[in-house]
Order: sequence, then C-alpha cells, then structure tokens
Amino acid sequence: MDLPTILKAASNLLLIAVGIPGNLIVLLVFGHIGCVERKLLPADSIVFMLAFVHLLIILTRGVPQTLFTLNYRGFYDSSTCKFLIFIYRTSRATSMSMTLFLSAYQSVLIAPATSRLSYLKPKLPMLILPSFVFLWLLNGATCFHGILYTSQMRNITVLKFTLNLSYCLVEYPDEATYFGTGTMELTRDLFFVFFMVVTSAYILFVLYRHREQVKGIRSSEQNQNTPEMRAAKIVVTFVTLFVVFFGVDNMTWIYSMSLLKAPADLNNVRVFFSSLYASVSPIVVIASNKKVKSKLQC
Repeated sequence: MDLPTILKAASNLLLIAVGIPGNLIVLLVFGHIGCVERKLLPADSIVFMLAFVHLLIILTRGVPQTLFTLNYRGFYDSSTCKFLIFIYRTSRATSMSMTLFLSAYQSVLIAPATSRLSYLKPKLPMLILPSFVFLWLLNGATCFHGILYTSQMRNITVLKFTLNLSYCLVEYPDEATYFGTGTMELTRDLFFVFFMVVTSAYILFVLYRHREQVKGIRSSEQNQNTPEMRAAKIVVTFVTLFVVFFGVDNMTWIYSMSLLKAPADLNNVRVFFSSLYASVSPIVVIASNKKVKSKLQC
C-alpha cells in the first residue's frame, strides 16, 4: 500500500479503536445503572442513546471504510450497501437531533424559576421516550432515499450524479434528485446546528449570570459545581465538538454537491469527520461524568 492509503487506514483504525470501546463502556455503565436502580435520569438516558447511535455510526461507516482501505471486498453487495448507508444516515441524523435534544433539555433544566422555560421542568421525564421514538421515525423517513439510490461498486461506467463512497455507490438518477436530496439534508443539518447554538448560548448565558450572582459569596465554588452546572458545561462541550466536526462534514458535502461526480477521497474526508464526533464524544462522557468514573474505578 502507498503512504496515503496507509495513513487513511491508520486514522480509521484509530477511530474504531477509540470509538467502539468508548461507546460500549458508556452503554454498559448506564445499562448497569438502569438495571440496578431501575431507572435512568433523563440526561443519562439521552447520553445512553447518543452512545448507541455513535456505535452504529462507527460500525456502519467507519468499519466498512477501514476494511475497504485494507483491501477487503468480501461483503459489499447491493443489499448490504443499502443497509449500511440507510443505517448510517439515519444514525448520523439521530446523532444531531439527540445532541440538540440534550442541549435543549439541559437549557430547560438550568433555567431560572422566573423563566418561561421553568414550567417544562416537571414534564421533561415524560417527554423522553416519546421524543426518542419521534426522532428515530423522523430521521428514518428523511433518510429513506438511501435505500433507493445505493448500490454496490461496479466496473461499468456509473451515472453522472454519483457519490463514490469507495465501498458503495450512491447513484442519483438526475440532477433534480441529486441537488434536491442534498439540499434537504443540508437544510435539516443547518436547522439542528442553529438550535444547538441557540440553546448552548442560553446555557452559557445562564452560567455566566449564575457566576456573577454568586461572586463574593463564600460558598460560590460549591454553587458553581452543582450537578446541573457541571452537566451544562459538558453539554456545551458536546455541542462545540459537534459544530466543529460536522461543520467540516457539511462543508465537504456542499463542495461535493458542486461536482458532477464526487471523488472517493473527498468522501473519505466526510467519513473521517462524521466518525470523529462519534469516537470523541464517549471520551468526554468518561472523563467528565462522575457516575461513569465511579463505576470504572470500582
């Protein structure tokens, strides 16, 4: 293998080596807490779902990409490609919506009692499961086109408007479908990112105002380290990572839409950055969540 191929394989293997164990640890810890305590806090349930979604992203995009880079061609028929692309795209959209849901939940949780958001606090636990079901169905519906246009790699000439994923092809029948699908996905992504930024800005505003209010009080350090405040800071970290990594992903997607046939290397960049958030986020949870750290220490 040449040097670029070795570097691509090494980077993908690194993401897999970090992402799969990291997400499994988060899943196992919160699963154990749910079994022992018979319930999970709403924020823990969202983080649990995020870890599950991120594990799916790595398994359906990172692993096939790595195997293809290592010259393994064993199982990429059309049916497998349709399954992998549909699950990946649905998981990617669910990762965005769950991150937004987590930031929105945390912004409501730390809202002052005088805020208009405070009336939602008692209703939050009842909204968790219906929100999960709604987001999965919504994202699956918006990603259904992945089943229609995905096929295995072929030696014949491919269609004009094609995304070459190295191990699979996404072939759009015409220009209208190509740009229409891309515009729909881009609009959805920008919607999620916009409200992530809004909710994160509100969280930062509440944290700043809280710090100003407790400044000079002897117990200020304790007040700033409440579980709600710590969780709010973690959520802002999540959103920041998401905006950076998926920002590169979406900019690459916009550029690929300007090309009649996107090269495989361009899509490899998208694969790397879309999997990077899924691999890094469990590290943030393990390093900052006291429940996870206490279980690992035991």
